[in-house]
Amino acid sequence: MLTKSDYKKVRDIVFLKDVFSVAITAFGGPEMHISLFLKKLVHQKKYISESDLMELNSLCQILPGPSSTQTLTAIAYKMGGPKLAFLSLLIWILPATILMSFFVIATSHVDPKIFRFIGPMALGFIVMASITMTKLLKRNPLSISLAIVGCLLSYIFHTPVAFPILLIFGAFMTHRFGNKNFIPNTKPLLNIKWANLTLMLLILITAAVIGAFTRNKFPKLSEPVRLFENTYRMGSMVFGGGSVLYSMVLTEFVEFEHKKKPYLTLNEFNTGLGLLQGIPGPTFTIATYANGMAMKKLNYGATGQLVGCGIGTLAIFLPGTLLIFFVYPIWKQIKEYPIIYRSLDGIISVSIGFLWAAAIVMIAGGTKIPNMISITQNFNHILISLLVFVITLVYLHFKKLPAFILVIVTILAGYLF
Repeated sequence: MLTKSDYKKVRDIVFLKDVFSVAITAFGGPEMHISLFLKKLVHQKKYISESDLMELNSLCQILPGPSSTQTLTAIAYKMGGPKLAFLSLLIWILPATILMSFFVIATSHVDPKIFRFIGPMALGFIVMASITMTKLLKRNPLSISLAIVGCLLSYIFHTPVAFPILLIFGAFMTHRFGNKNFIPNTKPLLNIKWANLTLMLLILITAAVIGAFTRNKFPKLSEPVRLFENTYRMGSMVFGGGSVLYSMVLTEFVEFEHKKKPYLTLNEFNTGLGLLQGIPGPTFTIATYANGMAMKKLNYGATGQLVGCGIGTLAIFLPGTLLIFFVYPIWKQIKEYPIIYRSLDGIISVSIGFLWAAAIVMIAGGTKIPNMISITQNFNHILISLLVFVITLVYLHFKKLPAFILVIVTILAGYLF
């Protein structure tokens, strides 16, 4: 006869199998991920209620990091505590991480020309993501103004420093001047365990100090540490999901100079972004690809590139996970503070502006990267690229088939032409 402990172990194993099933079928980004969680984990398996899922997703929307990944982690935390949450996280990110790592290694062994039309396709995804995210923008003068300011300033001052400053500015503006129709909550927070938040901040500070200290004396050690710190910092302050992360990666790895040599070219970035659309799982694994390619650019071999993929995966998912482990136990208290949601309006508005700026940079070029036409100098290539871009937009607008089919066809077109 099964004891209560035995039943819990069996239930946890079944839950992890269901997480794996979701992980290998979760195409299409956070919106599709949540609908899949709703179908598989709520309606079919009834692990949690629909209202619980929406509430947990709301929690993750007000935190920086990968929202769908954090939502799944929070579901697992609710089901079985920190251990089940951690195992679920590993299973969720594993398929996408393996595939993106494979693509990094494959770039050294295949003709890059087969990816020639991935760039225009990736631009189509970015433009469609901009349109989709714009629908979330509240139609009031303050939110629209913040999105425009975020777009213009992040485009003009396309440096990593711009992101945290503009996000804080957006939060302050809607907190100070936004909708005030709420009842202030003055209840103190009780039973707060600061360990995970402290660890999150300590890791960031430690990585920054080690990277700066070893920069000149031990460059071979410093480069991976600095990659970790760059990616960890992005994971600590990205609001709005993978689409907004793309603009940060574009700035950190393509435009922003490291020893006057970018970690990625725009073509390499576009290729990674395009390939990402063809795999299931979290879109934050663009960081896996970016760090692996950066290690390649730094003249590391296959082993070093795989280490870079591991660095990117760990750095991008760790801060959001530590935040969930910190916030979830006190969520019932935090959600009673409407001021959080007022700040979120400004953060989301500025994040949408970041995405607009990323689309503009990819189309028109930036201070340190060429525009799309200068990349595709051949006239016939330009026409085909425009055609691929238009087909991508139409395909995504009338989406009936999975995105990975479009990726496969685009790679095949690059091979044939």
